Amino acid sequence: MALLNDILKWTESLPSWQRDACRRLFQKESDLVEADYDELYALLKKERGVELDDNLEPAPLANEHLPAKLAPEDTVILTGLRDLENVNQIPNGQALTFSEDGLTVIYGGNGSGKSGYARVIKRACRARDQSEPIHPNANDPMLAAKEPTGKFDVKVGGASFEIEWSRDATPSENLSSISVFDSKCARSYITKEQNVAYLPYGLDIVENLANQVIPKVSDKLEEEIKGIDVSKLPYEHLLGETEVGKAIENLSPKSDADAIATLGTLTENDTNRIAELEATLKEGNPLAKAEEARLSAMRLKSYAEKLSKPLIWISVEAVEKLKKLEEEKVAAEEAEKAAADVLRSGEQLLSGTGDQSWKLLFEAARRYSTEAAYPEEIFPQFVEGKACPLCQESMPESAVNRLKRFDRYIQDDVAKTADMARSKIETAKGKIETADLHIAADAALSDELKALDGTIHEVINDFQASIQARRHAMLQCLSTHCWADIPNLVESPKVRIRQLAAQQLRTYRRLVRAADEAKRKRLEKELRELSARQKLSKSLTAIIEFLGRIKRKFALEKCRPDLKTGSISNQSKRFTTVAVTDELRKSLNDEFQALGIGHIKAKLKERSSRGTTYHQILLDLPVTKKIEEILSEGEQRAIALGAFFAELALANHSCGIVLDDPVSSLDHWRRRNVARRLVEESKRRQVIVFTHDTSFLGQLSDEIEAAGVPCATSFLEWQGGAPGCVNEGLPWDHQGYKARINALEQAHSKLAKAWPPYPGEKEVTAIRHEYDRLRATLERVIQDVVFNGVVKRYRDWIKVDSLEDVVGFDRSEYEAIAKLHKRSCDIVTAHDPSSAKAATVPTATDLGNDIVALKGIIEVVRTRRKGAAA
Repeated sequence: MALLNDILKWTESLPSWQRDACRRLFQKESDLVEADYDELYALLKKERGVELDDNLEPAPLANEHLPAKLAPEDTVILTGLRDLENVNQIPNGQALTFSEDGLTVIYGGNGSGKSGYARVIKRACRARDQSEPIHPNANDPMLAAKEPTGKFDVKVGGASFEIEWSRDATPSENLSSISVFDSKCARSYITKEQNVAYLPYGLDIVENLANQVIPKVSDKLEEEIKGIDVSKLPYEHLLGETEVGKAIENLSPKSDADAIATLGTLTENDTNRIAELEATLKEGNPLAKAEEARLSAMRLKSYAEKLSKPLIWISVEAVEKLKKLEEEKVAAEEAEKAAADVLRSGEQLLSGTGDQSWKLLFEAARRYSTEAAYPEEIFPQFVEGKACPLCQESMPESAVNRLKRFDRYIQDDVAKTADMARSKIETAKGKIETADLHIAADAALSDELKALDGTIHEVINDFQASIQARRHAMLQCLSTHCWADIPNLVESPKVRIRQLAAQQLRTYRRLVRAADEAKRKRLEKELRELSARQKLSKSLTAIIEFLGRIKRKFALEKCRPDLKTGSISNQSKRFTTVAVTDELRKSLNDEFQALGIGHIKAKLKERSSRGTTYHQILLDLPVTKKIEEILSEGEQRAIALGAFFAELALANHSCGIVLDDPVSSLDHWRRRNVARRLVEESKRRQVIVFTHDTSFLGQLSDEIEAAGVPCATSFLEWQGGAPGCVNEGLPWDHQGYKARINALEQAHSKLAKAWPPYPGEKEVTAIRHEYDRLRATLERVIQDVVFNGVVKRYRDWIKVDSLEDVVGFDRSEYEAIAKLHKRSCDIVTAHDPSSAKAATVPTATDLGNDIVALKGIIEVVRTRRKGAAA
């Protein structure tokens, strides 16, 4: 494991994206998929500032991914795995127990839950193979967010510990000392010299970084760079001696996009200026045209002043003044009415006496009296007895006094004030009614305005209509007194007219300058600059995108230094020289021989580069372009197993090891070699094997029995609709005759305790089942006891050395065996008995007697064998 720690320390000097790649290579090795390369390429671009992706962060190779350093005396072994929760469909609370010495075998068929336990151990022990996920029960949506957890019981240096494990937490360092075999423990590859080389555990990280990851990422980089179009050909029409032309000519990664955008953005004034300059420079006689523009400006200014005159009569101030006069008139008339009421209060007078119409009548009588009837006398100071000017009758004294009272009323200030207020209102009303509020231009000026501003006439007409409406409303208010109903004036066109006048003055000055050669050249230059900016504005979006491509290509090209492999390859050579020794070569050859692939030899090769000697281990094989063309899957698996044991033999510890289905792809005779090698290794360290292969299970059992090493077995099965339920020992079909007889005796004991006088269908079914197992046990006794295991059905070989202890059997023993076998066959449901016979099944007591008879047969054979040996 020292090599892995050296590699980890070296990766700390790498860019973060390469450190992430090393972590992926350690966990997946050569199984990186396109998504991995896409993410690594994205991390490279993020680190170089090409693209920012907040959702993607590098996860570099770290101590938590590697096995921990361990002192030689600190042996770590697993004693149990328990209290699993939310691990696939395995019921919570299941527990596996591991033998501290020798071998522990956990058997489970397909779908039995074996993979769930194996995945937990791989994840907890930091195995290289982390590709298989661990999820909660997929059939229960309520558990989808739960995190799988469990507990390990371990011994470190003889001391017991409990270690809690959870899927998303960093595994314990102690657990990382347990070595887990998987297909990534060692790899073979084709060198540049067309040799098959062997890479020790972990060194493939460096090799694959240089030979696989970086070339793949480099291909992605070059492909993207190649696909970026930075040709200026589509924008040649913008080139020239203008500011725009120079900017386009000098576009580079340093160009400022905001400055380009500002250059290509024209205001309305800029656009109008282009039209003005074009019109000016096209003029043949600039001075004459300038004079026309000056006179036009004068006319427009005069017309703008005309637009202000109607405001005298309808302005806010004019409305307030008229409103005030109307309010004064109302107040005066109210005072006048009050005085008239007082006048009528002294005697009974005709209705309306004192009102305005009455006052007019009284004044008419005054004029008639002073001018015609009594020219020498003051009205109404004539003496009593004279005739009244109105009725021509002689007036009594009371009538004379009444006329005098009327005259005093007429001469009173209240009446005069009311008359004056009415007079002011009439005067103001007359002026407003007769005021000239017409603002329309004459025909010539109207045409001139239309030429300068096509919409100005609408504004003028709206303003004229607004003026008339406001005057009408003001006059209406003299009767309605609703001054709040007077409409506001719309916007006056005066400002626009003055702007047109200013425009004409600018045209005048421009035309005057155009008549000057030097000034004309400046105008022409200004027009070229503005026209170039106008052209740029039409292509601005494309230009900004083009500049973005230039900058992106430049940024991508700056990624190339990160993709040089020379220093990584040299470091790989240095690591190889340290890791590859002649001792390792010998160990590999020994393991290959033990596993039945002795024809594959490992050899040490030296090579020099720049004065430095490097070593590598080559496998003596013919070479083609692909490993799988010269090595079968079984041979590759055997090489991986041999490498695992070879490196384990050179390790400085005796911690436990775990193997998950180690014989996949191996044929029968190589499986026997693996079984023998595992048993041999179990003499030095704890060995835990998960398998689903029944043939390998039998071979492993034979080797364990022959070597006499400690062994614990468990099997996994479905119970209650859930997989992963742990049972001690082996399933019935894989048990030896002793375990089977023990199971039969336990079943007999339960049946005997509850056997009724008259058994029902339940008891009949149970007894038939036990006799079925009794017959199978009898057949296993014939194989293992009578014939001493010389021939076994799963083997592809005969155990000749056991033939010596086969002692045969006499006629009475044969008859006992045949009788017991026939009795079992008559009872089991494998045959369809005649319903007409209505034969009764044996009782629990009969079953017990038959079990005793079977044990008697075994004892007779054993006794004869002992006698023969003596």
